[in-house]
Amino acid sequence: MKEIPLFKGISPESLKAMSECFKPEVRNFKKGDTILVYSQTLQYLCLLLSGKAHLYCMDSDGEFALLEQYGPDDIFGEIFAMSNTSLGYAVEADSDCSVMFIRFSCICGRCEKACMHHTQLTRNLFELSAKKAQSMSLRINIISKKSLRRKLCSYFEYVRDNRGVDEFELDVSLSGLANYLCADRSSMMRELKNMCDEGLISRKGKTIKMLY
Repeated sequence: MKEIPLFKGISPESLKAMSECFKPEVRNFKKGDTILVYSQTLQYLCLLLSGKAHLYCMDSDGEFALLEQYGPDDIFGEIFAMSNTSLGYAVEADSDCSVMFIRFSCICGRCEKACMHHTQLTRNLFELSAKKAQSMSLRINIISKKSLRRKLCSYFEYVRDNRGVDEFELDVSLSGLANYLCADRSSMMRELKNMCDEGLISRKGKTIKMLY
């Protein structure tokens, strides 16, 4: 059984004991269901056990923006949202999902048993939070590019370097990619076609091959 990053370094025996301390709750969701609407207080830390989901925010004008995509073992919850803003955050299921809910107060509150696994879980949470910050910094760097082409190239170059191959399938839909880049989908599709015509990339559906 592969190790879940949130529970890294915690033995099966400790996981069982931890369930008595934290009393996690596993809930199942269908595609399109709202998994969690973020509140103004720190209520839950959620672990996606299976399926795919995404986090979006809505501003006071009703405009939606995709913020993050989630897969198995990813975590989310109010701790990762900006506080004291007019933005509304919600996580929606992109497929049938199974999610573990852990009350944040159980993680940050003092453990009467002084459990070692409690300390390890907190350490893992900090590490995962740091990775989330790095991911957000990457996105800011990409969307800060002045042209849509540079945004696309920066994103494709990151995926190529991360996977070590010139040809890859996108993890998100083309609509999802447009949202990630804060771009209009029609404009992005035209730019992708131009990049193909100029020999910079080839594309078949969600599969991109970089030619430069």
